[in-house]
Amino acid sequence: MLELSDVVYLLIAFIVVHFWWKTMQARERAEKIAQDACKREKMQLLDATVSLKKFGFEKNNFGSRIFLRYFSFEFSSDGEERRIGTIAMRDSVQQYLYMDLPEKPVIDIEPTSFEEE
Repeated sequence: MLELSDVVYLLIAFIVVHFWWKTMQARERAEKIAQDACKREKMQLLDATVSLKKFGFEKNNFGSRIFLRYFSFEFSSDGEERRIGTIAMRDSVQQYLYMDLPEKPVIDIEPTSFEEE
């Protein structure tokens, strides 16, 4: 028979696995977004990796709190000079993309503009 402590441990394990799974899905989507953005800007995505930088709640345009994962990536125009990019994701939906480009300070794309939930 399951005791209450067993149920709590199972619930915690489920939450951790679910969070990890959703983060991996978001990372895969963020990597595709970074590849597409680098290709569009004629940049090279370095190391072909996108990594989780941080996560947390942020207010959207409507004042509601939404959970965002922030992924960082590095890119270059010549393969030598490294520049940083950041993608904010809500689940597997891009909220914004920031790239520190050499010829212009930033690209800021907001396809969903922190939609109301």
